[in-house]
Amino acid sequence: MIRRAGPLSRAAIGERTGLSLPTVSRSVSALIGVGLVREHPELVPVGSIGRPRVPLHLDDGVFAVGGVHIGVSTTTYGLADLRGAIIASQELPTPSGDAEDALAHIAGKLRAFLRRFPRRVVLGVGLASGGQVDTERGLLDHERLGWRSVPAAEALRRATGLPVLLEGHVAAMASAELVFGRGASAPSLLYFYAREVVGIALVVEGRLHRGPWGGSTIAHLPVGGSAECPCGALGCLEAEVCDRTVAERAAAAGVVDEADIRLVRAAAAGGDSRAVGLLTDRAHTIGRAAAILRDVLNPHAVVLGGQAVTEDPDRLPDLLRSFRDTTTLPGPADLVSVTPFGPAVQAVAACTGLLTRVFENPFDFVRPTRKAPTP
Repeated sequence: MIRRAGPLSRAAIGERTGLSLPTVSRSVSALIGVGLVREHPELVPVGSIGRPRVPLHLDDGVFAVGGVHIGVSTTTYGLADLRGAIIASQELPTPSGDAEDALAHIAGKLRAFLRRFPRRVVLGVGLASGGQVDTERGLLDHERLGWRSVPAAEALRRATGLPVLLEGHVAAMASAELVFGRGASAPSLLYFYAREVVGIALVVEGRLHRGPWGGSTIAHLPVGGSAECPCGALGCLEAEVCDRTVAERAAAAGVVDEADIRLVRAAAAGGDSRAVGLLTDRAHTIGRAAAILRDVLNPHAVVLGGQAVTEDPDRLPDLLRSFRDTTTLPGPADLVSVTPFGPAVQAVAACTGLLTRVFENPFDFVRPTRKAPTP
């Protein structure tokens, strides 16, 4: 309650939840005792009559959660406070080689990253990745990395000694929207992600839809085009719009010296019409794909995320125009929005999965006998 609407007094919490004041007071006292919540007497209005209604809010100064997002080319490490704000993040190349060696490398980098914050008590680590994930068993299948049934969560747990929660990366991003973004208010929400991979997640009535076979996939949605997909077909969505394809096309056309999407964006910003054309074509394709999926699923809201969207703001009008030209359903003007997390979305998403578990069962992570360091 106070995470979403705080600061709130004990009385306000009771009014909103229907719980008795003694029940609220006992719960609040326990949370204050372990350092998850603190009182803010400075927020009591001056001149208040009667017993002060002291506001309470999350204590974001001590506890934190870590996060690791494993991408095809980049691995992101993050640390977030209890309000979901990113304290720090770091991007490093995803290591190549077999899964065991790669995860050992990632675990080592994670330990080094977390050691930079000795005054934070890290409650656990959220691990987010593309591919197919088995959240319950902590297993990861990632075709692009060549990983099969890899015990990724256990590898990081052994390396850090912390609880680790594995989640599909698009599902984790949708959870971040659910907890901190537009999903908190929309009855249903379609989250559409595009960067080096593409994916969607559906939130209905505040819950992330999970099918029987793990996360859904839109990688092979046929959108037309000449890019060859690993599946052997031409024109699959992921193959057409991923950073790699755009960069390789730019390099082949002599727009840039090497296949790097950052160079393509820089060329477009410098006025190169060929770079602008490549990024515009991608925006049109993303817009059409998002509209097709919107028409199939008919959500109340659509949120677009991933650097293919957030790092090309000049192409956003083209993307939205393509969406409007393709969708056949009516809808409000604000139906489609861009994630508020921008380039930090990978770090936010990785941390949010674990943070959600902390909110649901805080005493699974923080024991009353555990002492937090003095700030």
